[in-house]
Amino acid sequence: MADEEKVDQELEMYRDLMQVPDTFEEGFSWSSMLGAMFIGLVMVPGALYMGLLAGEGIGPAAQWVTVILFIEVAKRAHRTLKKSELFVLYWMAGAAMGAPFSGLLWNQYFIGSDAAVKHGIAGDIPDWWAPAVDSVSYAKRSFFHSDWLPAILLIFLGTFVTSLKNMVLGYGLFRITSDIEKLPFPMAPIGAQGIMALAEDSDEASADKAEDSWRWRTFAIGGAIGLSYGSVLYLLPIVTSALTGTSVQIFPLPFVDWSPTTGKWLPAVATGWSWDVANIVTGMVLPFWAMVGSFLGLVFTMILNPILVETNVLDMWTPGDGTVATLYKNTMDFYFSFGIGVSLAIFIAGLFQVFYSIKRTRRKRQAAMAEPSRTTNPTERGDIPWKWVIITYVVTTLGYIMLCGWLIEWHRGVMMVMFFLGFVYTP
Repeated sequence: MADEEKVDQELEMYRDLMQVPDTFEEGFSWSSMLGAMFIGLVMVPGALYMGLLAGEGIGPAAQWVTVILFIEVAKRAHRTLKKSELFVLYWMAGAAMGAPFSGLLWNQYFIGSDAAVKHGIAGDIPDWWAPAVDSVSYAKRSFFHSDWLPAILLIFLGTFVTSLKNMVLGYGLFRITSDIEKLPFPMAPIGAQGIMALAEDSDEASADKAEDSWRWRTFAIGGAIGLSYGSVLYLLPIVTSALTGTSVQIFPLPFVDWSPTTGKWLPAVATGWSWDVANIVTGMVLPFWAMVGSFLGLVFTMILNPILVETNVLDMWTPGDGTVATLYKNTMDFYFSFGIGVSLAIFIAGLFQVFYSIKRTRRKRQAAMAEPSRTTNPTERGDIPWKWVIITYVVTTLGYIMLCGWLIEWHRGVMMVMFFLGFVYTP
């Protein structure tokens, strides 16, 4: 009995929400490619506009709209999309929503902003980030200009390397966290269950049962709630601004900033309030003790920050600072270094957990040879050897560091920090 493991019933519940498939099928097809093109041509411009208007993107809505649209098109073409195709279509739609070039809008705004000019840094911003303030590209209001070529080339390079890292290193982390540690990932089954609901509706054989399925019912209710709330939060300000010239906002966008007022009683405590209902839904899904820990962390900062102000640790904060300024100053003064320490502790604990899980699994296999190993990779799923995962990490990280070193003229102090972040902090 002493060797029996203590089972967390809540975590086991999350692990059992989705069972590992018995078979794996190829999901990449022309449908997924067309879905990505649809996202890029239709959804991305809308997401950019929403980001400029409300400070927020459209989130995963574009992915779900794309999947639903292609399911309906497939029905009318008398074709059924497989679950694997729907999963790949959903993933590719999310990848297309990355919109790496949207950052150029911020770059061109910042270099000519009052803040950059007032602090005297507008002239020091390198041309690989944004062209100089006197560039003719700003008068033409176009990125199709040779002055933007260095910034665009860097985005292309960064997007390629980032995609490579996400594919290869993401798979390596998946093997560790899913196959070995079997972490629950509470939010992962939510998206998967949504895809399953749409797959039930797509399959003509189960179309009649789809309406009675709890997955489809839950998906429909959630979609209706999101549509109603989004209409009040985003659509109403847009429509009223377009028709009357005055934006009517029932809920202030992007959030309500109470920090300048509460700073009198809670120094250096950010008290901005976001009206995003997704935060409430996420809180309902996450494990109970995870939410308790988050609440205790909030209470901890409300107690600690005033003490740090009194001891001159948070010396950048000044009364009247808003939420954004408060968070930035607190991070620079204390929480960045504090986060590094916490990350190192998590890194050490994670290594111990991985090695312990592997050792425990091997011991169980020796005790009961009939029990399959959790580290075994299904052959149909495909695999990337561990050596290529490690090689990809080393090569891409070194590539990033060398590129950054060339851009900053090999500043020794910054290079040391980048090596530390790349090979110590990031793992």
